[in-house]
Amino acid sequence: MKIIENYTDLNQEYHKSVVAIGNFDGIHNGHKALIRKVVQLANQNARLAGLITFTPHPRVFFSGEKNFSQINDEVTKQDILSRQDLDILFKIKFNKQLSLMPPDVFFNHVLKNGINVSHIIVGSDFKFGYKRSGNIEILKYLSKENNIGFDVIEKQANSLSKTYSSSSIREYLLQGNIAEVNKMLGHYWYTMGVVITGANKGNQIGYPTINIRLDGSIKFAHGIYATNVYIDSKRYQGATYYGKRPTYEGTEEFLETYIFDFNSNIYDHEVKIEFIDFVRYDQTYESDNKLKNQMKIDCENVLIKLQYYDKKFSLLDK
Repeated sequence: MKIIENYTDLNQEYHKSVVAIGNFDGIHNGHKALIRKVVQLANQNARLAGLITFTPHPRVFFSGEKNFSQINDEVTKQDILSRQDLDILFKIKFNKQLSLMPPDVFFNHVLKNGINVSHIIVGSDFKFGYKRSGNIEILKYLSKENNIGFDVIEKQANSLSKTYSSSSIREYLLQGNIAEVNKMLGHYWYTMGVVITGANKGNQIGYPTINIRLDGSIKFAHGIYATNVYIDSKRYQGATYYGKRPTYEGTEEFLETYIFDFNSNIYDHEVKIEFIDFVRYDQTYESDNKLKNQMKIDCENVLIKLQYYDKKFSLLDK
């Protein structure tokens, strides 16, 4: 997948692509239906399959990362999209200039004269332009006037008629309901980062952990999770803690993972943490010994949860 950030001076080979437009936070089952339509139409018409997305997320731009919870950071989102049979990812910088563009100006500047698309596909709730004043009717009209193909994908839902939506997934993450998050995504939720030096508290109680600092906009329930850990494409089982370490009066959120049957130094290595299920919420313990006893119980429960891991449901275990 080719990543393009400068769409104003685009090489001719990327013109006339079939594109979907949106924020695509989480890349859930609804997004995947949209992407499949893009790939299908692109293949039928011998075009490139592309995605137009915005960075930062518009809601992060307007309210700041601390006031908006994203499902994936930019790096993880890009990694997920690279596994969706797309040819191009157009990463449009969302700034003040873009936010002030009326719908017709955005259409002409970005879609027509910039990327020079041949076909546009969006979801039924798509909004664009200054103060989200453009809707699918306006986009359909502008596309027709400029001889550009246009399709709308209706909202997708599961067998229980629950609509796939990023907002629902964010709520499930804050609840720690990883099982529902994964069902909506259609794959195990994961995040990635570089291993940093920690306080060695885990090592002191017999459970050494790797530590990752997450993007400030990623928010989910503090507690213990059953996870898989991917190091150099190899999968290991892990017990992951996310929180502020209240037992040690911590103030900063960290992602810490105890990796079963692993004892290598991987500082500065990139790792991917894949969340299989939730185990328990965060608690404060009176002593290191009580925390150690709880860690033993947690690890036993994690291994039970990991028995239900389904390799076919993973984007990473290929």
